[in-house]
Order: sequence, then C-alpha cells, then structure tokens
Amino acid sequence: MIDVLGTNIRLARLFQGLSLADLGERLGKSKQFLSRVETGAEPVSSALEIALVEELGILPEFLRQIDPMPLTDEQCHFRKQLTTKVALRQYARARGEMLKRLVLVMDRYLDLPAYDIVETDPISDEAIERGAEQCRSQWGLGLGPVGNMTRVAENAGAVVMRVNGMATEVDAISFATKRPVIALNGNGRSACRTRFGIAHELGHFALHIGVLTGDRLTESQANRFASAFLLPRASFMAEYQRALRKSRLNWDGLSELKMRWGVSKAAILYRGKQLGVFTEEQVRSGYIGLNRHGEAIEEHEDKNMVIETPEVVSDGLRVMTEQLGIPVAAVARQMFVQQRVLDELLCLTPSSQCSNIVNLYS
Repeated sequence: MIDVLGTNIRLARLFQGLSLADLGERLGKSKQFLSRVETGAEPVSSALEIALVEELGILPEFLRQIDPMPLTDEQCHFRKQLTTKVALRQYARARGEMLKRLVLVMDRYLDLPAYDIVETDPISDEAIERGAEQCRSQWGLGLGPVGNMTRVAENAGAVVMRVNGMATEVDAISFATKRPVIALNGNGRSACRTRFGIAHELGHFALHIGVLTGDRLTESQANRFASAFLLPRASFMAEYQRALRKSRLNWDGLSELKMRWGVSKAAILYRGKQLGVFTEEQVRSGYIGLNRHGEAIEEHEDKNMVIETPEVVSDGLRVMTEQLGIPVAAVARQMFVQQRVLDELLCLTPSSQCSNIVNLYS
C-alpha cells in the first residue's frame, strides 16, 4: 500500500469539479469507498493510484506532497452570494488552492512585489473609511480615480488571476497567505464588478486577518472598504451633485460619474446612501430604474469599459520561460500536476472564456 494524503486526492477531485459519486463512477468505486480514502480510513493500492493519477491529471508525487502553506478557514475569503451552496464554495476554493500552489513555484524564482497592505481594526464605519484612505496614501494614489485596480492590488503584493470553473454565484476567492492570492471568476464579469471585487478582497486583507469571513457583517465591512477605496468620501462629496437634478436622479450625471471613477451606477447609489447625500427614496428609485432598464447585472456603459488584465502571473511565467529557461511544462511538473491541469488553471484550454496570459508554448 502507498502513503497517500487523502486531502490531496480531495483537492485534485474538487479542482476537476467532481463529486465523490462522479469520481466513483469513473473509477468503478463507490462514493463511500472514496470517502474513506480521502479521510485516510482506506489505504490506496498501486492500481488505484494509477487510476487517480490518470483521471485527475496529476503526477504521483502530488498525492504525497505535504502543503508547505496549509490554509485555515480564517485565511480564505469568498466574495459570494450568502446562499451559495457548500459544494460550489468547495470547488471555488480548490481552484484558488491550485493557484496558490502555482504562486509558490513562481516565488522560488521571481522577485515579486513585497506585501504592502495596511491593516485596520474594523471597529466602526469611520475606522474602515480611514483604513481605505490609509491604503490609498500608502500606495500614493491621492484621492482621484484608480486607473487600474488590478495593478494596484498586484503592486501591493497580491497575485490576481482570472480562474476558470467557478460557479456563477462566486465572484472571487482570496487567500490571506504570505503571498496573498485573489482568484477572480473568469466567466464574463464586467469591468466595474471586477474592480469592486478586487477592492473587496483587499478589504478582507486589511480588515480581517485571522477572522472567519463570509457572514453579513464581514461582507458588509469589506464592501464598505471597497466603496471608500474606489470612491473616497472627500472626492465623492465634491462631485455627487452631478448625479442629481434637484430632488431627482440625473441619469446622465450618474453615467458620467461611473465612467470617471470606474464603478457601477449601483455602487454610486450605494456610496451616496452610505454618506447620507442620497435619500432613501432616491436610492430606491435608482435601483428600480436599473432593474427596469435591464441593468441589474450588466449596465449599459459596461460594454465601453476595458476589462483589466492581471499581469503578475503572465509576466512572471514569461520571464521564467524566456530568461530563466523554465517553461510552463516545467512549472506544471514542480506543482506535481500534468500540463493539462495547469493549462486549465491558466485559461489556455480551447473552451476557456478568460484571458490571463499569452500562449507561452509557441
């Protein structure tokens, strides 16, 4: 029998989006048997190891590898709907876990930006506002619009990447490890939604070190941070009247503010309510108007906004390939996975909808 860590089988299975029953059907095993394998109650035979390696796209070493940076639940943050099913969260976490392992390999060879996120105790809304302002000051952003939210996060030491295979309900998942990782849903999020999602995850890094997140309180705190970061109160207070025409909303003005600040019209309404400059009636009217015009999920201006492209992973892999002589195939081997798994993670598969990097195999 072989010394195998069941947690690694579970990770590889969830990365592929397979339930125990799904994998059992492919291997000709019962889900009860595979559950015992994953909990360590059942040993793994040589024949089963070969079948797992082939089916899950891993190398034999993957099954024995001890994670050098195991994650606690307090280090794992979801930007998700609170009703997201547990299985969908598990699949998303597995995708993020595999991205974390890629980043660990890259960190061995590259001098990536140092971690530089100011921590804040979220004891009040005012503390969160000041925390967002401190981060802006630390990063030399002033109080104007953030030109590229993805680059800001990467310059602060986080690794951002779009990842295939996340459920629609999950916008993003982040890991507060030594090298913070933000995995974005690769399936067609708007520029504004993506920017807010990254700011939200930075909020978790700044506010919730060692704190279990995912409840309404921590999610609202991260949303407050994101709003304060993307729409600083001093600047917003100087410009919000563009969104009003006397006591009514000015939709042209809302659109102008959206394009200037790179946030959704819904986020502008939300920020105005936070700061008490829009009335409950104005905000309610705004949300109703967005729904009536089919803008609840995607707003009309979104098609004119450029989706930001993460750069750390793509540039890092290019440097490793061209300057260090370490091709992507070698990176996969150091992750102990077959190349097809890394291709899937990097969105290099033909069915991929996201675009992280150029093809490094040509």
